[in-house]
Amino acid sequence: MHKYRCLCCGYQTLDTRGEYDICPVCFWEDDAYIIFSEQTIQGTIRGRFNGNEPPEDILLDIPSGANHGLTLKQARENYYSFGACEKEMLPYVRKPYKNEKV
Repeated sequence: MHKYRCLCCGYQTLDTRGEYDICPVCFWEDDAYIIFSEQTIQGTIRGRFNGNEPPEDILLDIPSGANHGLTLKQARENYYSFGACEKEMLPYVRKPYKNEKV
């Protein structure tokens, strides 16, 4: 079964993309769009990319509603510092499996 890459840790752990799956490696919740308001994603970001997902560099500093306002940039820094998107999520994460590496 094809797995999708987590935007936070980079491992292929997600069954779907943008369906609010939670990565078991870093505990990032893969929201449909990293948004700061519904109006913004509909009007600004989504429109700029013809309905396609915007490039990751655009997404880095946008607070994620599904992740309690955490930005992807913050989550990545946290993952590389201590192994989870947030310290509170450390009890729920696991090491990546060999087949999940990109």
